[in-house]
Amino acid sequence: MSGNTTKKKRRGERADGRVLLTLIIGKKENGKPERKYFYGNTREEAKRKREEYKRERSMGLSDKGEKMTVEEWIDIWYERYKPNANASSARTYQVLMKRLKKDMGERLIRKVSESDLQQSLSGVAGMSMSMINKYQSFIHQVFSRAAKNRLILFDPSDGLSTPEGSEGTHRALDRWESDFIMAHWKEHRAGLWAMLMLLLGIRRGEMVALDWADIDMDKRVVNIHRSAYFDANKTVINDKTKTYAGMRMLPICQPLFEALDAVPSDDRSGFVCTSVKGDLLTESAFKRGWNGFNTAMQRILNNEPVDQQGRRTDLEDQPDRGTVVFSIRAHDLRHTFATALYDAGISVKAAQYYLGHSDLRMTLDLYTHLSVERENRERSELTGFLDAWIKPVELKTVEGTTTENKVSEVETKESESSV
Repeated sequence: MSGNTTKKKRRGERADGRVLLTLIIGKKENGKPERKYFYGNTREEAKRKREEYKRERSMGLSDKGEKMTVEEWIDIWYERYKPNANASSARTYQVLMKRLKKDMGERLIRKVSESDLQQSLSGVAGMSMSMINKYQSFIHQVFSRAAKNRLILFDPSDGLSTPEGSEGTHRALDRWESDFIMAHWKEHRAGLWAMLMLLLGIRRGEMVALDWADIDMDKRVVNIHRSAYFDANKTVINDKTKTYAGMRMLPICQPLFEALDAVPSDDRSGFVCTSVKGDLLTESAFKRGWNGFNTAMQRILNNEPVDQQGRRTDLEDQPDRGTVVFSIRAHDLRHTFATALYDAGISVKAAQYYLGHSDLRMTLDLYTHLSVERENRERSELTGFLDAWIKPVELKTVEGTTTENKVSEVETKESESSV
C-alpha cells in the first residue's frame, strides 16, 4: 500500500481551501428550493456568516441591502425621495451627495457605523453652521430612510454630535449703516437693490427675479413668486421661489415707496434690478454692481467724490488715512430685516411668512439667536452703566464723632420720630 493517502474532504470544502455552507431561504417559481450560499476560510467563519444572515432575516432586514453600497443607496434615495427638488435645492443636494460618496461611497451600507458618519460630519468642521446643519440633515435623511426600508438594522445617524463651525459673516447692520443707505441710495444704481433687500427682507435671487409686474404701487405690495440662481455666470429664473413658503405678498413701506416711485414711469417694465446695459443680472454683473455700491457709500462717508477716478482709498491700501470702511453683504440686509421684525415685536409665525421660511424652526432659531444677542447687549449696557454710576462713598467724620456714633444717632432720631 502506498504511503501517500489523500485526505477525505468534508462536506462543503472547496478546492481553493474555502468552506461553502448553504441555507434554504424559500422556493423558486419552478418549485425548486432557493438556496443562499456562505463562504469562509474556515467552517466556523462560514457558520458565523450563515447565523448572522438568519438573525438579520428574523429581524426583517431586506436582502437588497446585503451588497448595496452607500453610493448606490444615495442614488436610489435621491431618485425616490427628491425627484421634484427645485434647481437651487438640487445643486445643494449634489454638493452634499458628492461629499458623502467621497467619504464612504464604496462601503457597504450595512457596514457603516455611527463612528464612520461622525468622522464624515466632523470633516466639515469650521465651515459655516448653515452648511454643517445641511450636511448633518442630509446624512440623517439618507440613513433613516435606509432603516425604514429595512436595508439596515438601525439608523447610525441618530445622535451625531454637531461639530463647531463659523457663524458666517452675515450680520444685522448697525442703525447708522441702514440710515446711511436710505439717505444715499440714489448715489449708485445698485442703491435700489439695497433698498429692496433691506426693506422687504428678500433674498438676492428673489431680488434678481423681481419684475415690475410684481409690484402694485397703488396697493403698496410686492408679490414674491419667482427666484433666480447663477449657474456658470448664467442666470436661471425659476417660476417658483426657493420653497413654496417663499411665495408671499410683502408690504411697501414709505421709504421703499419713494425709492420705487423715483424710477421714471417709462422705465417701469421688465426686471426691476438690471445690469448697466439694462439686462438681466448675471453673477459677475451683480458683483460689480454691489462692489461699486459699497465703494460709493464709503467715499461719501469719507467726504470723497463718488465718481473719483484713479487711486484707491480702501482702508487696507492706505491705513494711515483713517478711512471709515463701509462693507456690507447682500444677505446682511435680509438679516437686518429679520432683526427689525424681532425688534418690532412681530410674532414668530408672522415672521416666518415675511421671511419666506418653509420651516418654522428656522425662524425660531433666528429669534432665539436675536434674543440671546439682545440679552448680552443689555447685560453689557447695564454693567457699563453701573460701573460708571456706583462709586465708593467717602464717609466723613466730625471731629470727636465716629462713623458708628453718627449712624447710631440717626437710628435714635428715626426711632423717636416713629413713637
